[in-house]
Amino acid sequence: MIITAPQLLVVAGLDPSGAGLEADRQALAGINMGVRFVVTANTLQDEHGLRELGARGAGTWIPEARKELPVCAIKFGLLPGRADLQAAAYLVREARARAKMGVKFWAVVDPVLSCSNGGRFLDRSDAQEYLRSLVPAKVVLTPNLDELAELASADLEKLVRDPAARVAAARMLLDLGAAAVIVKGGHGAEDPARDFVLEPGKREFWIQHPRIQGGKIRGSGCRFATRLAARLVQGDTLLRAAKDASEHVYGRLQLAARGA
Repeated sequence: MIITAPQLLVVAGLDPSGAGLEADRQALAGINMGVRFVVTANTLQDEHGLRELGARGAGTWIPEARKELPVCAIKFGLLPGRADLQAAAYLVREARARAKMGVKFWAVVDPVLSCSNGGRFLDRSDAQEYLRSLVPAKVVLTPNLDELAELASADLEKLVRDPAARVAAARMLLDLGAAAVIVKGGHGAEDPARDFVLEPGKREFWIQHPRIQGGKIRGSGCRFATRLAARLVQGDTLLRAAKDASEHVYGRLQLAARGA
């Protein structure tokens, strides 16, 4: 049976180099659910970094997103300006209020601050709008270590070396209102690489995989957050969904290391 009613809404940037919505679609391959996509920006990226950022503007993409409500979950990727972050927080609150009776609504946010090859999508003052708007909207954050350092005003080198410092930084985001924080450890110094899930009132839960040499993919953060949101829609607990998302990205890295 083909499901056409939207259950998951993916709001993100379009990146022809393989990140953004292209990576989101790949992460959803084989998952049977109704999905809608809304573009926040058209980007041009290459091996040298960000070449062009064509933000559509919140006034353009928000009406498109609102037409798809109600949904069970929204996954946010690139939000290229302060107004986009504020609009996303508004959309989360409206989507939660309009969720169907008995259905738990999830909002998953991949806090895309910069291009992995160089160049920023948001300046540092605008990036703080995550803390003012989106984090208090009770979203699940999925930062990598660079993003965690910036959002929590933590020392990046310490986060790379010390997993305990990552947990302390994630707790700061919980204190600001996040529903949960899932920190990806791919940029850490340890082997095996370690992701962790942190929920209010609970100890952190660690997920680890052997570090892969030579494996590199575009849009790993996009894939992780989208896969997580899809599994939450399917009824997985946050821990099970995080494990699946981590295994999905790990599998893609293995394929890349083999040249597949």
